[in-house]
Amino acid sequence: MCLSGLLTSCAQQPATPAAGPIATNAIEQPLAMPAMADARDIYQKAGDYQGEARQIHLLRAAQAALQQQQYPLALAICYTLANSEYKLVRQRNTVLLLQAYLANNEIERANLLLEQTNIDSLPKADISTYLWQGSQFYAQQQRSLAASSWLLQLDQLQQSNSAYPALWDLLWQQLTTLNQNNLTTLRTNATNRNLAWLNLAELSRLHIGQQQALQQALADWHRRYPFMPKSAALPAALQQLLQLTPYQPSRIAVLLPFSGNFRAHAKALQAGLISAASQYKGEPVQLLFIDSQQTPAQITEALQQQQVDFVIGPLLRDQVDIFSQQADWPWPTLFLNSRNPAQEKRDNHFFFALSMEDEASQMAQLFQQKSYHKPVVISARNNISQRMQQHFASQWQAMGYAAPELYQFSAKAELEAIVSNLLELDASQSRIRNVSSLLGSNTKLEAEPHSRLDIDAIYLLADPVQTRLFKPYVDVAVNQTAPRLPVYASSRSFSTSLDRNEQRDLNGLTFTEMPWMLGEQSSVLLREQYQQLFSEQDEVLQRLFAMGHDAYQLVARLKQQQYLPALVFSGLTGQLSLDANGSIVRRLSWASYRNNRLITVQEP
Repeated sequence: MCLSGLLTSCAQQPATPAAGPIATNAIEQPLAMPAMADARDIYQKAGDYQGEARQIHLLRAAQAALQQQQYPLALAICYTLANSEYKLVRQRNTVLLLQAYLANNEIERANLLLEQTNIDSLPKADISTYLWQGSQFYAQQQRSLAASSWLLQLDQLQQSNSAYPALWDLLWQQLTTLNQNNLTTLRTNATNRNLAWLNLAELSRLHIGQQQALQQALADWHRRYPFMPKSAALPAALQQLLQLTPYQPSRIAVLLPFSGNFRAHAKALQAGLISAASQYKGEPVQLLFIDSQQTPAQITEALQQQQVDFVIGPLLRDQVDIFSQQADWPWPTLFLNSRNPAQEKRDNHFFFALSMEDEASQMAQLFQQKSYHKPVVISARNNISQRMQQHFASQWQAMGYAAPELYQFSAKAELEAIVSNLLELDASQSRIRNVSSLLGSNTKLEAEPHSRLDIDAIYLLADPVQTRLFKPYVDVAVNQTAPRLPVYASSRSFSTSLDRNEQRDLNGLTFTEMPWMLGEQSSVLLREQYQQLFSEQDEVLQRLFAMGHDAYQLVARLKQQQYLPALVFSGLTGQLSLDANGSIVRRLSWASYRNNRLITVQEP
């Protein structure tokens, strides 16, 4: 604070004789500084100047402070100059202020500055730096759509990566994490160069696992866009993708519980696998379905006799543990359940589960990106919801935040009591009664209860019926003059069977869900075919169909994703990537109820 006060006085002190004039148009040029000049020396010498010239020297001092890692000094100078009476100084200060915010970990202020600044208003000398800093910030915040948009603008401006050697690698990394809807969004008003990058991202997905087709598509791409980087200059991850030999099995064994209590689940997965196989355009692959309810010895013998070269499954937890730990298991395998954390990682072992913990992690990341500090998590009292609640809490604390408030409920009355106590409505009512009693019976008191204002958001983990009870109660409980309290939920709150009146009760609710259940544009045709064949399947089986479909398509991508962690597959169950332990990580889509209907949304 003292430093800021000194800087303010330096920026606004009465005019003193200038040591030398500085032309106003110098503000449009790079901020030249004496070699090895110390930031504090430049700052002190700024006092020898007056008016705009003084503030230009302060800009130079801020730039030097950033280069010399004197970050508090840089932030103090930039924060003061943000209120300069000179428009050009304010404009030139913008990129330095952003760098100072980021260097001092002022994430909320950096985000606000990026949202409020019109890039076209910046001096031309600063636009590239600003785009680069902003895109790196969005990438670190896992906001890949925004990062891709900014990187595409920077690439259009630079037409090369000479000034920013990591530009194309970062752009490719961000593009590979986007779903098809995101890529379509970026096509709006895109330049020809932008379209070239977007087309490259799409063809790499279309032909992944088919090396010859991918090579041919890339050659066609170069002919269509001769102004784009040559093969040797393409992003390193793409070049690796071209060189890797994927799994190319001709006989895949699928281990599912076709007998017993989980037969319906097995059939749904089987339908998804067959559906994906029927769409595959590569060499024909034979699927061999084996009942996993046999003994391990019988299953191993069947795999050997059938001469399979890849295995999908089993599904059940105990069977996954048995086969994933079997020392003489020679087949590369995509297990259809989560990995035992205590188990040692093994090559060619991959794990794909519809993990609810992935949703909780994604919500924690969203809350961090939205700069929330005090979320509340309310969970139905069942194993899955409470497991998600605990996972969110652990992820939130791992991000450096205080433990969130956690509540559990079993019945409607208990849920209403939680909301009332949480928002402190009872305490507000009590204060009204106390004030009324002090005024006496002859004085009428006009008052209404006020709810807490320190809560950023509520994360509800409940089924569709419980969610429809909860959301309207929160809307009524929050005082009308208070800011809207956002309510988020998981896929457990969603049902495809809700009518328009029921959707009206959920207006404002935002939740995570797999693209398949939301009927996103990329799967509309498949959804129509599915409805004709399986119109009576419940939502659990619908999700398993999508899982089976993705499992088949993942086989040709697993080796690439194993060596290229940034590579993302846009599946029916979400955006799928592979972590260091061989587990598939899902990133789901966002949807919200608005104006009595369901729409997909971009978050944040």
